[in-house]
Amino acid sequence: MSEAPTIELCDVTCRDGDQSRGVNLSTQDKLLVLRKDDCFGLAYAEGGFPRSNPTDQAVFEQLKNDPLHSTALVAFGMTRRKGIPAEQDLGMQALLASGAPAIAVVGKSSRFQVETALKTTPKENLAMIRDSVAYLLANGAKEVLYDAEHFFDAFGADPDYALDTLRAAHEAGARRLILCDTIGHATPDRVGRTVSAVHAAFQEAILGFHPHEDRGLAVANVLAAVREGVRHVQGTWNGIGERCGNVDLFKVIPNLTLEGYHVLPEEQMKHLTTFSEDAARRMKIRRHPGQAFVGENAYAHKGGMHVSAMERDLATYESRESPPERWGNERIIVGSKQSGLANVRHLVAKPSCAITPTLKQQILGERSLQEKILRAQKKREARGYTFDRGEASLTLLMLRAIGAFTPKIRIIESEIHSTLSVHAAGEIPEDVEQVREEADGIKNTRAIVLVGVNGDAETEYHEVAKDDGPIGALSEAVLKALEHRFPQLRQLKLVDYIVEKAPNDEGTHSKVQVTVEWEDGEDRFYTVGVSGNSIEAGWQCVIDGYEYKLLKDDVLASARAA
Repeated sequence: MSEAPTIELCDVTCRDGDQSRGVNLSTQDKLLVLRKDDCFGLAYAEGGFPRSNPTDQAVFEQLKNDPLHSTALVAFGMTRRKGIPAEQDLGMQALLASGAPAIAVVGKSSRFQVETALKTTPKENLAMIRDSVAYLLANGAKEVLYDAEHFFDAFGADPDYALDTLRAAHEAGARRLILCDTIGHATPDRVGRTVSAVHAAFQEAILGFHPHEDRGLAVANVLAAVREGVRHVQGTWNGIGERCGNVDLFKVIPNLTLEGYHVLPEEQMKHLTTFSEDAARRMKIRRHPGQAFVGENAYAHKGGMHVSAMERDLATYESRESPPERWGNERIIVGSKQSGLANVRHLVAKPSCAITPTLKQQILGERSLQEKILRAQKKREARGYTFDRGEASLTLLMLRAIGAFTPKIRIIESEIHSTLSVHAAGEIPEDVEQVREEADGIKNTRAIVLVGVNGDAETEYHEVAKDDGPIGALSEAVLKALEHRFPQLRQLKLVDYIVEKAPNDEGTHSKVQVTVEWEDGEDRFYTVGVSGNSIEAGWQCVIDGYEYKLLKDDVLASARAA
C-alpha cells in the first residue's frame, strides 16, 4: 500500500485574513497566530505585507530575534513595478529587509488584468515576474513562492498566456507555483481540469492552491485540486478574509485527513476546536455555530428519535471516522421541546454534567425522575427559554425539578442607579467620537445589593459597586459581598454576553433571552435568562453562573474525596 500523500499548509491569516471586514489584527495578535502555526507544524505562514504598514513591519522585526522553529515565515509582496529595475524597486527591498526565509510574490496571470489593472503590456508583465523572482533569489531569499493571481479565470480566457506567466516564475527559480482563485468563482470541475493541465506542463514544480469562498465551494475546490496534483494549500483560520473569506483551514485539515492525505500529526487534531475558539477571540469575531468539525453545533443532537437511536449506536447519526473527540470537540445532546427521555438520560450521563455520580445513577434508574425533568424543561421552554447554549442553567433546572438543589446565594434586595450624559438641543458636541472616547471606561452605574447565604439566617451582606453597565455593577456587588465566603467565585470570567429576542414573543410584551458565556480557568459553560426586562434576564444569568460554579466545585471536590 502506497504512503498517503502529504499536503503542505500555508496559513495566510496574518495577511489575507487581516483584509476581512471587521478584523484588525495587532502585531501581538499576528505573533500569537504565527506561534500557533509553528506549534501545529504548518509548512508556511505569511507574516504580512512588510512594505504596507508598521504593524507588519513590527512582526518581521520581532521574528528576526525570535524566529519560528518549524514553520517557514513568508513575507508577501508584489512583483517589481513596471519600468523599474528590481534592484531599484522599494517593494523588492522591503521583502529582502524583512529577513523572512520565504517570500511570496504575486503576479498577474491574464492579459485583461495586465492591461486593465497594471496598465502595461503582457510582455512587460512576464519580465516583471521573471526579474522579481530572480532578483530576490540572487540577493538572499532562500525561497520564492509565486502566487498566480486570477489564474483560473486567466486560464479559461487564454491558457497559453496563463502558462507563460507560470513559466516565467518557474524558470527564474520559483519551485512552488500557487494557483489563485482570486474572485472565488471557480467550480470543482474547472479547478480539476485546470490543475491537471498545469501539472502536466510543470511536473517538476510543487503546485499550490489559494481558494476563496465567494461561491461557497472553497473546500470542494481544494479536494478537486489535490486529486489532480496540488500539494500545497493556502487558507486562513476560521475562514476570515476579504468578501466571503478564504478557505477555512479548520475545514480543510479534517477533510483532507478523512480523504487519506497526511496534513498534520494525528495528536495535533484534538487541539483544533480550542484553537478555533482562541483564534476567534483574537480576531474579535463570532464563530458560526455550525462550523464543520469545530463549531459548537457540529455534533449537537436535538431530535428525540435521533438521540434514542444514538443510545444504541452513535453511527446512526454520526460518522465513525469523524467523532467529535478527534477534532477536540464534544458531542452535545440538546434539551428542547422536541426532547424525549433519551435526551434527558444523555444530558445527565455526560461526564461534564455537574451532578454527583450517585444522583446520576438514581436519575438514570428512575423513569419518574426523568419525566419530572422533562416536564420542567418543556414548561420553561414554553415561556421562551432555549437551552441550546445554556447547559449550566439546564443542569440547575433539572436538579430543582427533582428537589435536589438548594441555592447557596439568597438575593434579598437589589437596586440600580445609572448616570447618563444628557445634552440639551443644540448642545451636542461636534466631535461625538471624542466624547465617546473620553466617556469610555467611566463607571456610571451603581448597584446596591443585600445578600445572604442559605443555611446562615443570621448573616446578611450589604455591598455597593460601580461599573459601566447594570449587569457588571450587580455582579461586582455580589462578588464583593460573598468573596470571603466563596472566594472561588473570583475565578469566574464573563467571556460573552448576548441579548436576543426570545421565541414565543407576545408583541408589545415580547421577551428577550440573555445568554452569558463563562470560564473559570478549567471549564467553559453557558447560562440563560428570559424576561421582558433585559437587566432581569441578565441578572438571572449571573446568579445561575455563580450557583453553577459553586455546584460544579462541590461535585468535583466530592469526586476527589471518594
